[in-house]
Parts: sequence; C-alpha cells; structure tokens
Amino acid sequence: MASPSQFRFLTASVAARLHARHIAKATSTQPNLLESAIFSPVNHERYGQTDVFQLAAVLAEKIILNHPYQDGNKRTALFAADAFLKVNGYILQTRPRGVDDAELNDRLADAQVHVATKRWTAEDLGGFYESIAESVAAAGHSNQP
Repeated sequence: MASPSQFRFLTASVAARLHARHIAKATSTQPNLLESAIFSPVNHERYGQTDVFQLAAVLAEKIILNHPYQDGNKRTALFAADAFLKVNGYILQTRPRGVDDAELNDRLADAQVHVATKRWTAEDLGGFYESIAESVAAAGHSNQP
C-alpha cells in the first residue's frame, strides 16, 4: 500500500476555476488533456519526485504543452503552478500580478514561453520557480488558493 502523499494536489475543477477567473469564461476545449495535466504531478510524486518546485513545474509544463484551452494555456499554467505551490507552503509572487513588479512579471511570462517553445524543460522551470519563491509564512499569506 502506498503511503499518503506529503503534498496537496489541485483538481481539474480548481484549474478550470483559475482559468475562468483570470483568463476567460470559456470551458476547456480538451477536458481530457486538462485532467491528464492535473494528474501528471501526482504520478511524478508516486514515482519518487519529492521536490515541490519540480512538481509545480511538471503541472505547468503539461498544461502548456497539452493545450487544453483555446486561449490562455500559459497563463492558466502559471496560475495553477502558483496555486499548487501556495497550498504546499510557497508563493511565486508576494503581490498580485501586474502590480509594482514588472520585471518579475516579465520573467514569469518569459519562463512560460520558454516551456511552450521547448527551450526549457520542466526541470528548468522548477529551478526557476525555486529561485523566486518565498514561503507562504514569510510572505504573510495563507496557503489557500
């Protein structure tokens, strides 16, 4: 029997709500591809991946490359990775997107593009996430998405 996971994972419905809230009200054109992307970090964790940043990056990479939405896949991937990290104790940004930190916003956007164009792997993205993340406690936030 497998031991219980040390991580809290997102569901497809949470990812869909993130997309609807931040990008568009449209539903996924490929719901099976969204489900596949959502379960990818679960599978990686079951096969021994214990780095929360790598799991967040796998989630983002799969959403980007599976392309479950007609528009907004890179943004949805970023919101999903940030939500996953947040419920697991980390946050990518301490301020709302678009506020006061254009450089970090640009770096986050560029990172998603690097994955979409296959210039970066999930491992590269995970390293980037780790380099910019703060603990939720240090940032003064709750760990609810």
